[in-house]
Amino acid sequence: MSSLTSFCLIPVFSKDEELVYQSYRPPWLPYPILLFQQIIVGSLCTLGAMLPVDFLFMSIVTLTTVQYKILNVELRQLFDIEDTAQRKQLLKKKIGEYVRHHAYLYDYVKRINNTFSPSLLVFLVIVLLSMCMEMYRTSTQSNLSVCIRPLLYTSFGLFQFFICYCAYSQALINEANNVYMNIYLSEWQESIRPAKSAIMIIAMAQKEIEITAGGIANIDLKTGLATLKTMISYCMFLRTIAQIDNT
Repeated sequence: MSSLTSFCLIPVFSKDEELVYQSYRPPWLPYPILLFQQIIVGSLCTLGAMLPVDFLFMSIVTLTTVQYKILNVELRQLFDIEDTAQRKQLLKKKIGEYVRHHAYLYDYVKRINNTFSPSLLVFLVIVLLSMCMEMYRTSTQSNLSVCIRPLLYTSFGLFQFFICYCAYSQALINEANNVYMNIYLSEWQESIRPAKSAIMIIAMAQKEIEITAGGIANIDLKTGLATLKTMISYCMFLRTIAQIDNT
């Protein structure tokens, strides 16, 4: 997205007829038409290469979060059934369904980790290293036209990491960790005997849900803030080293 935005801003800050890509321009082809063509091609390549992976991850995590939210609502209202002759059998049936639903979601999160964990680790390393260098480049430039691209790259890279990955993962983690609280607040004390079957859900819900990057780091807002802190610290370290070398 940063490259896509910089494509559009280059003509604004450029004094000459600068193109996005260095290419041959026939004498009969006007500069605005060629620039517009390069912007369209660059935009399609950027969107086609990056956004599908982001949207796939966000869609899967969002759908899983919705399933956990549905489960939490059902668990909160589990014992709100009218006191009839079939109440015990109905409670037993519902609790069995919720146990299977929760076990399936827990296993599904494992599948998400197995699928995305290696690529998330690579993405985290790339974000950490590239953003550090781009922040350093931005901090050492006084010319706006020179620092606009690294500034946009840093801003949109952080936006992508925080919004597309950390925020969505945190929403899933929060919803999954609310399962045991909702089953506990479902007024189970009014139906002691049927409630014994819900202990399995409480036991499974004690295991925290995590979206990991290579099994090394968790993908959540805490990791996002820690990554930002590391980037700023390393950027300041590079600036200090550069100042020492110049003196």
